[in-house]
Parts: sequence; C-alpha cells; structure tokens
Amino acid sequence: MTLRAARTAMPRKLPLKQYIDLMSLKKIIPNKQFFTIVADTIRSGRSIEIKVKGDSMYPTLISGRHKVVLSPYREEYLRLGIIALFIYDGRYVLHRLLANEGDTLTCQGDNLPYNKEPVSKDDMIAVVKYIINPPRKLIECKRHQFPLK
Repeated sequence: MTLRAARTAMPRKLPLKQYIDLMSLKKIIPNKQFFTIVADTIRSGRSIEIKVKGDSMYPTLISGRHKVVLSPYREEYLRLGIIALFIYDGRYVLHRLLANEGDTLTCQGDNLPYNKEPVSKDDMIAVVKYIINPPRKLIECKRHQFPLK
C-alpha cells in the first residue's frame, strides 16, 4: 500500500481529527520537548507520525529515512517482537519487546545485541502501528512478523 493510499484509507480506522503528523510542522525543537508533545498526544488517545532518529533499530528502522506511526499503548497489544516507545533512564526510547515477565518488560534495539532495557508496563507509552519506508510504502506492524534475535 502506498502512503497516499494509506492516508486516504486511514480515516476508516483512525478518525482524521485523531491523526497528527508532527513532521509536517517543520519546526526544530529540543528532543525532550518534542517527546513531551508526542507523549501528551498519545496519552490523549491519538496516533502520531514521527521520523526515526538513531541507529539502534537498524536495519528495521533507518535513521532519517523511516517514519513510524505510534498508537496509544494498551496491554492487549503486548506481544513479543512489537516495537514500542517507552521511558528508560529518563529518556524516550523506541525499541523492540523481547520478553514479558509479569510487570517487567525487556526491550532491546535491533542493533544493540548486548543492551537490554528492563522497563515496567507503566513506562510504556506507545506501540508502532505502521512503518513508513523510503519508497513511501506503509507496513502494518500488526500483520508483519519481525524476527527476534
């Protein structure tokens, strides 16, 4: 599915007023302020599109090329292999869920084989619903299986 087709199709699944594309604002703001806006938007029940920065999720997500659509976190969305936005050591992190042991979740970046992040379910903010890849195609993460290392 192309991005144009997805954006036209998106209101069926997500009301247009509940979908925000922060990247269209074209304003440079500090990272902490940016993620405060992202977290507030998600906590209000809306999805948001952001451009990926950093190499920790390479090759699944390429810095500056891929975008992701984040949807509010719900416990029923927790399944191994999802990519989630959470708070770890006071920073906002977008990594893959590796393990679910009760109230503790273990996450890890695809490109960080030795760094595991134990986080509580309370620190989870959002899950990646779609990945928008460079040829402008939309990948629905719910249907796509990503391998765990």
